[in-house]
Amino acid sequence: MLLVKSLFPILLSLTLYQVVSCQNIVVNGSFEKFYSCPDNYTVEYSKRFLPGWEMPTKGTPDYFNRCSKEMVGVPQNFMGSIFPADGNGFIGLVMLDTPVLNDEIDYRDYVHSGPLMPVTITNANIPKPQTKRRVKPINYREYVQTQLKSPLQPNQLYHITFRYALAQHSTFVSNRLGVAFTQQPVKQKNGVLPIKPNVFIDTVVLYSTPGIWVEFSDTFRTRGGELFMTIGNFYEDARCSFIHNDISSLNISLQRTILENQVAYYYIDDVRVEPVSKPEKLFLSPRFIPFSLLKRSEYLKIDTLGARYAILDEVYFDIGKPDTNPRSLCQLDELVKFLTNNPGIGVELNGFMHEVEIDTLGSMSRMHSFKNFLCSQGIDGARITTRTFDVLKSISKKYSFSCEGIPCSLFASLFAIRFYKLN
Repeated sequence: MLLVKSLFPILLSLTLYQVVSCQNIVVNGSFEKFYSCPDNYTVEYSKRFLPGWEMPTKGTPDYFNRCSKEMVGVPQNFMGSIFPADGNGFIGLVMLDTPVLNDEIDYRDYVHSGPLMPVTITNANIPKPQTKRRVKPINYREYVQTQLKSPLQPNQLYHITFRYALAQHSTFVSNRLGVAFTQQPVKQKNGVLPIKPNVFIDTVVLYSTPGIWVEFSDTFRTRGGELFMTIGNFYEDARCSFIHNDISSLNISLQRTILENQVAYYYIDDVRVEPVSKPEKLFLSPRFIPFSLLKRSEYLKIDTLGARYAILDEVYFDIGKPDTNPRSLCQLDELVKFLTNNPGIGVELNGFMHEVEIDTLGSMSRMHSFKNFLCSQGIDGARITTRTFDVLKSISKKYSFSCEGIPCSLFASLFAIRFYKLN
């Protein structure tokens, strides 16, 4: 990754299938094997990035490993601090670089998201930096490409998963992270690769709590013969959404450097592609988006007819204590205020558990506690419905969180909400 050198210091549509176990066809998918222990971020293109992985453009992805004591170490590195999602190593990619700030989403209208979702209005007072085009070309991207162990079979279903996390020192939170499968390797000098991804994240922005691993998971059908897989952002700047990452807790000098770099930077780990057997049943999971990323004018898009859910990403309970009242910095207040101001709207609470808690009864208990809280705030209980997802375990595995290598206690229980019009 080529950066200013002073910087030192939901899910998509899911289908339920049986994955054929232990048939990952990705070579070195957890980035454990390396040619040499990294000692710095990548500054030059190389044909030898990692065993099984190459750089398909002149963009320079970075490699991080526990063996390094330098700028690409674990957990501390030049882009922040994070433990691997699996093993000892992971990679980092620039998803977006020096975008036109006039096209930026107006983050000043977003809900203040607090400590668990740092995309906040606190950046509103930070003066926008000078963003004269530096060395990098317009639409600069970083990709990694690998040859699979075997070609994808025609008209076959495959399941792909990987972990991604926003770096704390990323200037922006962006979207469009995707994966493309091709029959031949794709190479070009610079810019956006001219191929369409088979799967990608098309929500407004990627889930954006810095330093938190989130699992991407999707199932797709092949044409057949695809032997190469490429990971990155396959869309030009004008077709990407982005907002500022909240760096207000960092020292002023580091903030200036991060703002000068003008990049959206994500870590990647634990990449798996596996064939799946005949589907047990067809199920299309709804789209999820964190409630923190919704503008107030967009709340009603989260409705039952649109099959869209909002994740209450800052409402949490203590692990092992499902009967405690829900807590949040301000998200509960926002929800109560919206329901109070819209008496003709009902809310549907949908619960699923954190991966360290798989007790469905506990999920129902939390939802009843959540409902009681809303009632205590003056919301009529007749306007509130509750249920757990029928695919509880599946959803839990596909939307899981880890911080510093262990599950996050603050995400002990997750809720998805939808609004509906009362009869």
